Amino acid sequence: MNTGPAASSSKSPKGHLTTAAAALKRASYARAPRLLFPAIAVVGLALIWGVTLNMIRVERAAAERAAAVASREFAETYEGQVVRALREVDQSLKFIKYAHELGGGQDVLHKLKARSLLPPDLLFAVSIADSAGNVVASTRAPELPNIAGQSIFQEQRLHDTFAVGPARPGKEPGEWKLQFSRRLNAAGGGFSGVVMITVDAAYFVSVYESSRMGAQGVLGVLGTDGVFRVRRTGDTLTAGDAVNYAATVPVADDAQGVATLSTSAWDGVQRYTSARQLNDFPLAVVVGLSAEEQLAQTRQNMETYSWRAVRASLLVILVVALLGYLSRQLQKSRTQLLSNARLAGMAEIATNVLHNVGNVLNSVNVSAGVIDTWLRTSKLKGLARAVHLMDEHGDDLGAFLAHDTRGKLLPSYLRELAPALELEHEAMAAELGALCKSVDHIKEVIAAQQSHAGKPRFMEFVRLSDLVDDALRMNASALTRHKVEIVRNLAESPALPLDRNRLLQILVNLIDNAKQALRDAAGRTPCITLSAVLTPEHSLRITVADNGEGIAPENLALVFSHGFTTRSNGHGFGLHSCVLAAQEMGGSLTARSAGIGQGATFTLEVPIGATQG
Repeated sequence: MNTGPAASSSKSPKGHLTTAAAALKRASYARAPRLLFPAIAVVGLALIWGVTLNMIRVERAAAERAAAVASREFAETYEGQVVRALREVDQSLKFIKYAHELGGGQDVLHKLKARSLLPPDLLFAVSIADSAGNVVASTRAPELPNIAGQSIFQEQRLHDTFAVGPARPGKEPGEWKLQFSRRLNAAGGGFSGVVMITVDAAYFVSVYESSRMGAQGVLGVLGTDGVFRVRRTGDTLTAGDAVNYAATVPVADDAQGVATLSTSAWDGVQRYTSARQLNDFPLAVVVGLSAEEQLAQTRQNMETYSWRAVRASLLVILVVALLGYLSRQLQKSRTQLLSNARLAGMAEIATNVLHNVGNVLNSVNVSAGVIDTWLRTSKLKGLARAVHLMDEHGDDLGAFLAHDTRGKLLPSYLRELAPALELEHEAMAAELGALCKSVDHIKEVIAAQQSHAGKPRFMEFVRLSDLVDDALRMNASALTRHKVEIVRNLAESPALPLDRNRLLQILVNLIDNAKQALRDAAGRTPCITLSAVLTPEHSLRITVADNGEGIAPENLALVFSHGFTTRSNGHGFGLHSCVLAAQEMGGSLTARSAGIGQGATFTLEVPIGATQG
């Protein structure tokens, strides 16, 4: 047996042919409707949900950044307000201390009040205690006659400092008081007492606005000992809760400018929290915005996007299922028609049906091509690149958006991208609508074969303008490609009871025939004129006229014959099927032409509301 190179070479062509045949078989199998339509559905669903999930992801990230920025800005503003209030309190304490030590004595408060040099009595209560803690002077009746056991007194014994005592309950339910103190020195420098200012704790959180911070936001003043001097959430005021100060207030200056998403230890609410240590004071401010409230609109938008995606998915599934069903029905009808033609001599009927379906499939192909172009040129790639860019800078996203050249352009790019994606969605929806109309007509063409089994045709009320629009749409691609001008002269009329399917079949064929006649319309603008009038005999007369190649006199009597055509690629089925459809409706279809190069006019006349079955 020869096993050398010559033998291998002799087998190579056969092997190549086998491989090519197998490849063609696989390609044909892949184009089969049972695989093609599910593949289209999968691609459509992947596109819909890919766009939806990316929109949700981008919008949620933007909302989270906005909430963090808002929390940080609130904290900066609140810090300034609290510091100003504390400095006013400390300035008053220092002034009273100076006046007392200058020799003002215990009646220094009376003298200063007489000269309006004390803070407003409506908000602030000023008291002086001697070295034993006894309150010896006060602008209001003291709540305690002796404060020797309180921290604000004991701290001043050791050193002169701005002391902030723990919050104490007031006389009214839910009322809290804050006390601030400074040391008073005797002439020799020894301890002679303290000066105190008592303030309603609500004063330090009065800037809380539910319209901006929501019902679950938080404003608080936290001592360095980890005890809240005052905290407000909504309309609820509390004080005295202890938290981990180190975990709540970051130490680094850079960290204090960042809002973190965390769960508040005191009530379990997840918030975007900013905490800032106050310079020169043993306090920190805490600002928190509820994540649930800040992201409520985003969650609502996410639900809206999801429901839209669900509806779009259902639409895609329904359209694909309908196409699959119609494909199977078309295949069954085609098989049945061919069988009937062989058994009962009905090849003419089958040919006409396939011809009319082919006309409509041109429109289906155009719509599918437009949708394919939109899918291939979709802006979704730009969205994916933007998301990838954000992922690359996930750890420093804020700095990237604020300082990087590409980051600064990213928000405006996303704003411009959203309407572009919406435009793509609307365009594809419009093309899907046109595709569904064409599919419906295919279904009607298939169902029209029932008339040949003796079943009656049903009338439906049709507007002439809608009928003409549908016929032109099914020829739109070729008319546009050949730059054909369309002139419409349609009489005003209400919806008429007509056999819509047969009329549409005739108009599509006549317009296609006129378009073919305009291919060699050299020296003049290709034009098709569509006219429709109601005759006194209660009939509808529709004319389709072109300024194309015209019809030779000897061919006028043959144009409606089965198989007659003057075009090299023609079949002679279209006009023959049109005249049969007109006769089935009890009407007529005629043609006239002045000769070669003079154009042609086809006139269809059918009785209104009549059918022959």
